[in-house]
Amino acid sequence: MQRIIKFRAWDTAHKKMFSPYEMGQDELQLNPDGRGFFNASSLSPKLSQYYPHMIPLQYTGLKDKNGAEGYYTDILNASFQDNWVVDWDEDEGNYYLRSLLGYDPLPLRKMKDMVIIGNIWENPELLKAKEYDK
Repeated sequence: MQRIIKFRAWDTAHKKMFSPYEMGQDELQLNPDGRGFFNASSLSPKLSQYYPHMIPLQYTGLKDKNGAEGYYTDILNASFQDNWVVDWDEDEGNYYLRSLLGYDPLPLRKMKDMVIIGNIWENPELLKAKEYDK
C-alpha cells in the first residue's frame, strides 16, 4: 500500500489553518527546503509568491478512531487519560505520540485507538497537562 503524501499549513501571520484542499485551490507548493510554501507563476518567477510564515504539517498516513486524518502537531485523547501530541523523532526519522504527562512515547499506530481533539496551533489550551484524582 502506498502512503499518501499531503500537507496542511498553519499560517502564523493570519492564525489560520489551511487544509490540503484549500492549498490545492491556491496551488501552493512546498518550498524545496521544506520551510514555507510558494505559489509559482508560470509567467515569470518574479511574480511567484513565497509564504515563509506558513508552517508545513505533514499527513501521517494514519487516521484516528473516528476516521479523521492525523497530521503532525495534532493533539489526541485516549478516553479520560493524558492528551498526546503527534511529534517527529529527528533521530529515528518517524512520527510518534508524545505524552503531555511525561509517560513513555507511544508508536503512531496507537492513533487508531484515540480521538483527535485539536492541534497545538488552534488549541494551545489542550497542551496543559491534566491532574486527575487518584
